[in-house]
Amino acid sequence: MNRHFSDARYYFRRGFDHLYTGLKEESEPLRRRIMEAMGREMDEEEMGPQSRRERVEYGARRAATRGRRAAKKVRRRVERTE
Repeated sequence: MNRHFSDARYYFRRGFDHLYTGLKEESEPLRRRIMEAMGREMDEEEMGPQSRRERVEYGARRAATRGRRAAKKVRRRVERTE
């Protein structure tokens, strides 16, 4: 792949990550009000990781979960073709 394309893909992804984070931060007060109106309290776990270590551990757990899901899908596809 041309370096320009890989650079563009990198910056696009970084921009999307920043957009997602910004939207999540901006919508947090509204989400809290909705949860309170529904009678459901937000736990600290629902708020997401705060410290750098928590973010890394959360990312590792998320990656492991996504990996297991992907492997499960692949196993299903392979079983169907046999």
